[in-house]
Amino acid sequence: MDYPKTGFWIALSVGGLLVGAMSFAQQAATKEANESFRLRAVFRDVCIGAFLTAIIYMFLPESIETWTSSVIGGLTKTVESGGSQTASGPIGDIELQIGPARF
Repeated sequence: MDYPKTGFWIALSVGGLLVGAMSFAQQAATKEANESFRLRAVFRDVCIGAFLTAIIYMFLPESIETWTSSVIGGLTKTVESGGSQTASGPIGDIELQIGPARF
């Protein structure tokens, strides 16, 4: 398992950075002229955002993980090829199964 590329770690980092950025913006908007930024509070909010995102991510179905890994794989292929991939080309290997379920 390649840990940095899994959706769980991406969700943790995006959730933490989003909540931390909102906390920093709120401090910047409400601070006084002689007051400094409270980075400890921003770091706390980054941890809270990552924790809440991890909880939400645990309840998502496995198909979301497949979709995110497919999108990330397509984006890395596009970046590596210098953007020469066409929009109509497939992003990843999505397997479509039809017929009765195999239990």
